[in-house]
Amino acid sequence: MTGPQIVYRTCRLLCYVVHTLPIGTNLGILRLLWTLLSGRLLESRGALFPALTSAGFSDAEARQAEAALREGKFCVARLIERLRRQVQGEGHWQQRNIAGYHPLVIDWVGFFRPHLVGCLSKHFDSQSGKALPAIELGLLVRIGLVLGKRIPLLLGLVRGGDTVSLLEAAKGQMTPQDVLVADRQVTIPHLSRAGIEQFVVRAPVDFTARTKQVAPYCGRGRYPKQGSIVRPLARRYRGKTIAATQPHRREQFLYQGRTLQVEFWDELVVAGCALVFHCCVIRDPRYKAPWVLLTSLCVSGESLWRLYRDRWPIEQVPLAAKQMLGGCRSFVHSEACRHRLPELCLLAGALSLYLAATCEPVKTGFWDRHPARTPGRFRRALSRESLPDISTLPCFSARVRKKASMSAHLPVGILAHRRQRRGRDSFTMPALTGN
Repeated sequence: MTGPQIVYRTCRLLCYVVHTLPIGTNLGILRLLWTLLSGRLLESRGALFPALTSAGFSDAEARQAEAALREGKFCVARLIERLRRQVQGEGHWQQRNIAGYHPLVIDWVGFFRPHLVGCLSKHFDSQSGKALPAIELGLLVRIGLVLGKRIPLLLGLVRGGDTVSLLEAAKGQMTPQDVLVADRQVTIPHLSRAGIEQFVVRAPVDFTARTKQVAPYCGRGRYPKQGSIVRPLARRYRGKTIAATQPHRREQFLYQGRTLQVEFWDELVVAGCALVFHCCVIRDPRYKAPWVLLTSLCVSGESLWRLYRDRWPIEQVPLAAKQMLGGCRSFVHSEACRHRLPELCLLAGALSLYLAATCEPVKTGFWDRHPARTPGRFRRALSRESLPDISTLPCFSARVRKKASMSAHLPVGILAHRRQRRGRDSFTMPALTGN
């Protein structure tokens, strides 16, 4: 697919995504998404206006796009829903099916803003080893295949780092075949509070639980009221080794010539929660640390291993949004922009992954003999092109246009943004006298 064909396909998809937004706002958001997809924010190191002007927009068009971002009456959830319908309607993306279950993955991503005034949320940074001020968003995706490659389909974004809120959003998207896949931030009480019954989550290496059945009486002391303690992995405490609990059953399977060992503990509970689950430890000889997985499914160890491996494609969305498209740095400070711009960056990252997978691979140069369908190559192909006139394209919609609003009666200059004293209806500027 040549450069103009990639441009037309991108414009067609963008027009469909922004079609239902208010007139004028949809054109501004389309220009902003084009700027993000072409990597202009990466070139300007997070400066929005230089990114818009480098994409070929005039000063008035750049101001209109920034105003649509800051004051436009739109919700990013509507854009995500339009993208989901279009992707599923085209037929390239096919839902992953593992042992009859479809993985529904959640994760958290932070856009770090260490100098943003009034930023109360924080996100853990692995490089610094501590939580830093950041705009934190919860991410919800489905995992599918496009030409044999795992591609995440964005389903929703949740502002803030509240685990239960993200789990409730995932609960609203789940079908009887879906299974929630999450990392160690999700615990069993979180799942019980959100009402999620099918899950595969990772637990810390020092995880402990109790059996559902009450422990048998040992012959001494008071009768037990709880189940026996189950410790999947051995650990050391104060110089002493605490042995691991013997598993209820064992399995093994082959992967790429390696034999993976699986150990199961069935019907476990944790304190203060009635949710019954199973614990699974998977040992891969290639790695030192094993996986400790908690699940409510009655499937084999290989199926659990494959389900949790499908969590990794969700990392592609923030990787493409922050590193490939430049969303890791942003210089916007209004209450609306500080959340909307990261959300649009994640939407652009999901768009770039899907468009790169469905378009023909683009060569970087003569030395690129076997190009791959990657968002980086797709971004470089768009960076060499400019956004054409939307009205001349076959995908043109009469709604995606500039709003013909009367503005001659509005004040301009200092009269348009003068401040008023608190407690008064108006403020009259003193007359200037020329002495």
